[in-house]
Amino acid sequence: MTVMMARLASFDVTLSQRFALSSQSDWWQVARVIAHVGDGYYVFGGLGVFYLLGWLLDNPLLRRDVLTIVLIILAAGIVTTGIKYVVRRQRPRPPDEFVSLKYDKYSFPSGHATRMAALAVTTVFFYPSLGWLLGAAALLVAVARVVVGIHYVSDIVVGLTVGVGVSWGAVRLLPLWPAFS
Repeated sequence: MTVMMARLASFDVTLSQRFALSSQSDWWQVARVIAHVGDGYYVFGGLGVFYLLGWLLDNPLLRRDVLTIVLIILAAGIVTTGIKYVVRRQRPRPPDEFVSLKYDKYSFPSGHATRMAALAVTTVFFYPSLGWLLGAAALLVAVARVVVGIHYVSDIVVGLTVGVGVSWGAVRLLPLWPAFS
């Protein structure tokens, strides 16, 4: 089993190095911008705008939906953070500008991939067209995190999986929540 895990880890590193670009590349600069789209400031700030819009339009359903999306993203983030502190995998290169909190020094799984996948899957439940668009954005952000060299491929695969899994599970449980019964 350990030989197989070592081979898999070696393949992950090699594949990730193939995708990672030099920071001098023009494409790296494009990936840098995309990689930041998944930052918590933007995700939660954007959701805050929609929540405020729900107040301004006196739309309690929009407010409920946004609050539900936020709670599910936070739940996915808690799962990811727990995994990060159990695994403690170092990043392929120092994160520099790509992490906003000092606690986020570990790479596995990707919090950005988790956050964006949770946002997309939960949004699909309430607003399908927007959710699918956010799904494409989630994939772009995840790939960009590898291209800029701060995540391994397995980091984003597991991050996306956690985001999808937590969101799908939570959405399946929504009929049990008082606001949805």
